[in-house]
Amino acid sequence: MPTILCYTRQGDGVYPDHNYPGHIGYLCDLEHALHLAISEDSISFKPLRNNTGILFAKCTYDEGNPKGTTKTLIDPWLSRGSDGSFVLCMVRRNQNAPDTLSTGCMMIFTSKDLVQYQEHGFLKVSEKEIRHPRCVWHPECCYYELYWENEQGQAFSAISKDLSQIAEVKRCEAHRKKTETYGIDKCIPGNTINISDEEAIRIRMYLDEIRNTSVDPVSYTIKTGAVNYTLPKARCRYSDGSVHEKKVDWDLRGISLDKPGVYEIPGIVQAKHWDFPIPLNFEPYDVHEINDPNMDSGMSDPCVTLYKGKYYLSSTGNQNIVLRCADTLESVFSAEPVIIHHLPLQKGQDMNGTWAAELHVIDEIPYLFTTICPNGDWTQVKSVVLRAQGDLLDPASWEMPRYCIKANGELLTEDGISLDMTYFRDHDTDYVMWSGRRIHYGSNPLVIEPANIYIATINPNAPWQLSSKPVCILRPEFGWDRCETEVEEAPYLLRHNDQLFVTVSGSSTGMSDLYCIGLLKAKSGTDLLNPESWEMWPYPLLTKESVPGEYGPGHSNFVKDLATCDTIMVYHAVPHDRADRTMFRHPAMRRLHWASSGLPYLEMTPDRDLDPQFKHIKMTLTIQPKEDEI
Repeated sequence: MPTILCYTRQGDGVYPDHNYPGHIGYLCDLEHALHLAISEDSISFKPLRNNTGILFAKCTYDEGNPKGTTKTLIDPWLSRGSDGSFVLCMVRRNQNAPDTLSTGCMMIFTSKDLVQYQEHGFLKVSEKEIRHPRCVWHPECCYYELYWENEQGQAFSAISKDLSQIAEVKRCEAHRKKTETYGIDKCIPGNTINISDEEAIRIRMYLDEIRNTSVDPVSYTIKTGAVNYTLPKARCRYSDGSVHEKKVDWDLRGISLDKPGVYEIPGIVQAKHWDFPIPLNFEPYDVHEINDPNMDSGMSDPCVTLYKGKYYLSSTGNQNIVLRCADTLESVFSAEPVIIHHLPLQKGQDMNGTWAAELHVIDEIPYLFTTICPNGDWTQVKSVVLRAQGDLLDPASWEMPRYCIKANGELLTEDGISLDMTYFRDHDTDYVMWSGRRIHYGSNPLVIEPANIYIATINPNAPWQLSSKPVCILRPEFGWDRCETEVEEAPYLLRHNDQLFVTVSGSSTGMSDLYCIGLLKAKSGTDLLNPESWEMWPYPLLTKESVPGEYGPGHSNFVKDLATCDTIMVYHAVPHDRADRTMFRHPAMRRLHWASSGLPYLEMTPDRDLDPQFKHIKMTLTIQPKEDEI
């Protein structure tokens, strides 16, 4: 019978950062969260989600701190509830310190599948701090038996009929705590619980890695002398039940299509992948995205757009706004950079920055959404839009940048910053989405609030002006998007059937290793200006643990590969040098895989995408005589 282990990880100390030692990312933000591992024999346990958290406590914004107060979770205990679903007890903390709002409380969650959780609330069991809560349902008595310890290790028990209040509190013997780590790095175990095979399948579908497990047999029938035919693709199957069709290089040498018969045709399954980091062309020198001799040249926020059969690459840069153009995805990063607009330096300025340029086409007119960072001061960045009226590589085709404004004509963010603006259309309504944060200019020290995600409608003929009020649909709430810096940014739309997915990037931008990708989702055709229409997935989908050697993945966008018809995710990540020190951001690409859960799977590495044993396959080709030849 499958078994689930719930645990947290050691979260003492801070994440090491060699480049910016003044930045502090507390490990508890990431490790003091619910982790799960699964076993088929109750002996060998496999951590799920790359040994990262899958349930985090929400922060609070009502404790007098404009940045909010980051919450963490420790001491997990899983059990079955009165209806057979799961009950999870944990203790909420203020990072590594007691949480005065929940003193003496068990934080209760419920779940039907151990994938998604609902907050049941807090169950008060003591007036003092507690540790190691436990909860067991006794069906014969119709109540829950509760257990906890105080800070001195004294144990108590009580009963509760519905986990809303307790009765019969009494001292009891302390339970022996688990000390084994189950072979999991830095594991602090909670308990194990048996689950059904059906429950295990669903948990693996969402939380386990997805990899190629087989390729279907291939057969194809044509008539003699056939001219217009398309040879079949390989239907690849994956561990979660999903499928993906790949092109095959079939070897038809020596086969006569005029001769009836049955033939065995060898083929090589085609699975494209790109090495990380992707090499870049930085000539001429004055368009370098970074001119710091102490750091390697790289590229932040790459965005590839397909327009009229060609691929255009934009990114973050300096006062030169640059595009690269190529016929294929493979060649766009090595294409010659072309300066399409230059921001002149004003008196007293050393540089200007242009951040996260995105090319979008609205009613057949290209627009470049980007951000101007005057004199390199990130506390002053503002979103702008440039419109093109001709050849995208001709600087004369581009109009001057227009600052984004509200419907009443006021600057979009006079009391803060705006950046990473993106565009999409849904049901004939045009939207922009961006990251914005309020800054209390003049305060000492400078008070900077979290970076939130906003949405508004626009007039498609003037996409730099909103036609509705800005609406905040997402704030950084969890340890994984608040570690070192409270950030949600870089929204980008991804469609799948009637679902709208928006990838966002969260956590520290200074300690770039900690950057990661989360997911917002909504249903197409709903009121997208209503925050209730949007659901934030509770854990990040791509982190530094996802792909070996790729730290701080983020700022993703999606583009179609014309050669394969696959959707490709373009993003940046951070390599480390031989001394394991953080280098600069570099571009990366990977095929987007649609999981059987309906979610995008962002971790489809080459070894998972196609098992080498299935690369060489064979097709049974049947050539039948035409009717007039029978």
